[in-house]
Amino acid sequence: MKQVDIIIPVYRGIEETRKCLESVLAYTQQTDFELIVINDASPEPELVNLLEEIAEKEQITLIHNSENKGFVATVNIGMSLHKHRDVVLLNSDTVPVHDWLDRLRVCAYQAKNIATVTPFSNNATICSYPHFCEDNTLPKNLNAVDLDLLFKQANSGEMVEIPTAVGFCMYIRRDCIDKIGLFDVETFGKGYGEENDFCMRALKANLKNVLCANVFVYHAGNVSFGETHNTRKLEALEKLRKIHPDYEKRIHDHIVKDPAKIYRQRVMIASLLDIRKPFVLFITHNRGGGTERHVQELANTIQESAGVLVLRAASDGSGATQLEYGESFRLYFMLERDIEKLLSFLKIIDVQRIHFHHLIALHPVLFDLPARLDVPYDFTVHDYYTICPQINLVDCEGRYCGEPKKEEICNACLMLRPAPGTRSIAVWRKNNEAFLNGAARCFCPSIDTGSRISKYFPESKVKIVYHERIHLEPKIMSSHELEKMAKAKTLKIVVIGALSQMKGADLLEAVAIDAKKRNLAIEFILIGYAYRSLATAPRANLSVTGSYQEKELLSLIAVHDPHLFWFPALCPETYSYTLSTALQHNLPIVASDLGAFRERLDGRPLSWIVPWNLSVDALNNFFVELRNSYFTKTEFAVSTKKFLLDKTKYLAEPFSYSRDYLSISNTLITSRLDRLDEVAELLASHFESVAPFSSGIRRIFFRFLLKIRASSMMRWLVRRIPHVWQSKVKGWILKHV
Repeated sequence: MKQVDIIIPVYRGIEETRKCLESVLAYTQQTDFELIVINDASPEPELVNLLEEIAEKEQITLIHNSENKGFVATVNIGMSLHKHRDVVLLNSDTVPVHDWLDRLRVCAYQAKNIATVTPFSNNATICSYPHFCEDNTLPKNLNAVDLDLLFKQANSGEMVEIPTAVGFCMYIRRDCIDKIGLFDVETFGKGYGEENDFCMRALKANLKNVLCANVFVYHAGNVSFGETHNTRKLEALEKLRKIHPDYEKRIHDHIVKDPAKIYRQRVMIASLLDIRKPFVLFITHNRGGGTERHVQELANTIQESAGVLVLRAASDGSGATQLEYGESFRLYFMLERDIEKLLSFLKIIDVQRIHFHHLIALHPVLFDLPARLDVPYDFTVHDYYTICPQINLVDCEGRYCGEPKKEEICNACLMLRPAPGTRSIAVWRKNNEAFLNGAARCFCPSIDTGSRISKYFPESKVKIVYHERIHLEPKIMSSHELEKMAKAKTLKIVVIGALSQMKGADLLEAVAIDAKKRNLAIEFILIGYAYRSLATAPRANLSVTGSYQEKELLSLIAVHDPHLFWFPALCPETYSYTLSTALQHNLPIVASDLGAFRERLDGRPLSWIVPWNLSVDALNNFFVELRNSYFTKTEFAVSTKKFLLDKTKYLAEPFSYSRDYLSISNTLITSRLDRLDEVAELLASHFESVAPFSSGIRRIFFRFLLKIRASSMMRWLVRRIPHVWQSKVKGWILKHV
């Protein structure tokens, strides 16, 4: 005798429906079931044909509605077919795998008073994984099949009581239907809110709704309702408030308590322990910038060969650290008290190499990690913090200091701008010398960087490796482009990035003001922003776009259609990602003769290296000369200074991060899942942020918002706030409550 009816209402989405049906039919269940598909008058003929083909093979029972009845009436039809069977309501945009039905059924009968069972999913509000109450994409490198297996292994036999089921996949016991009836078609019409009402009625009948913690079902979300789903949600919430005044309080009390958190955490840990690759630990700061970009790019480069953990130190040097893997795994440690736990965890997952990407704000105990784990370590030079605590070799005015040979000059600077723990430059460098010399490899992203590091730390094992695979093939502008540039009335010069004082923000402003005063036909455009507000038109020949997303940069450059790029840096750049962007264009580049610019532009047509300390009027004179003498000719100067270092000497053996970075044995690494319980207990308190004050404030704010939202006087205002903004505020709070 059939025990369960799996009811799938179908309206739109042929590919989603195909995947859903194929998945249900692909996996054998011990539970005897009938797969009932109800076509709710689909407007997609191809979808209907697909259903007919599957029905002809007698794999499904197919029912056609003569007219569109909506989700609520349609599932009621399905639930009424067999009065003795349990039912599973399954959205057509889900992908259930393995023995999902068997596990849901076992969960449903763990207690006599269970009414409904819902699995975890990526898109299931209070049953969402990895982020609670969010619509998630699948974690990187994991598919629905992998995730469900991890849930099964990590949370065997576990369940959590929840206030309401989530309708994407909802197991309902027949005795519950017999007791409280079907869905309320009259009130909830086409859909949304009907399962919540049903579950509230179940609660009032002394029944329970549970989350089955050992099942994961992928859910795409909103395939049938499309763009109308937010409006329907708000309308449904209003109806639920009237019928069940305690509904919203139950939901929000559950959100605050979040009893399923422990089961999400166990799966996060299991996903890490099941990675059958060696692990590398990156240690860095939390200040973003080019360092962060390289960290992410390198992690992506080696991800096929190794798992990459990233440990970020708080900027204040307090020892607060965040350990992360991918986008969803986050652990928090206070190193003064938690270093032994951190060490234990790193030993369990068998970290085999450490890579320091910056030393700023690092707690001293982190420098002992390589020795205590007995692993080698590397260091990447992203700036000159190891040489000088001013980070970029700049003086009090934010300009290149010239690297004085007399230590007393540096010590006088340190008196004005003290370094952490010392006022002697000799002591500072001595403290860093042992660290750099101990590194297996000291990666420098340019020859200029490597030569500076070698000057101060001659025993360090410097290896010159550009951050990216760059190809500086010379390009010649077409006659059309030359003609366009020659005819331009105004020379348009673009500067890219977030400009600090040392990156040339003040210089850019001064040059733009001078161009305005002298009535020069030069226009400067900062694509980005500066550390302070800069003088713009009409006071200066300058416009500022403001901050941008990396993906927007190329289109912003195209919109402004510049004649050349200018890099006005007043400190030695170690690499410059913004220069990489400029090199993608066939345009002239002007850069200062500090740092990596010279070698990266060496031999490139349409490129000029100018002294970094040129005066404002001399710079403008140079730009005018370029406009008058070069942009109307077919031949271009290459650079005003020849690169002095021998590239072949430093780059004779090209190093590839993807090919040469890992020297770890390819020995097969088995799953570490047998240590799940041990690790879960070890890390139980470390999924919480180390900012309890902030969390407490947000919790209070959350409760305050709930009271406002529930107030009849304020409800009209809440309805006028776009749902997308309500969701963003709620998500921000929930991440920290």
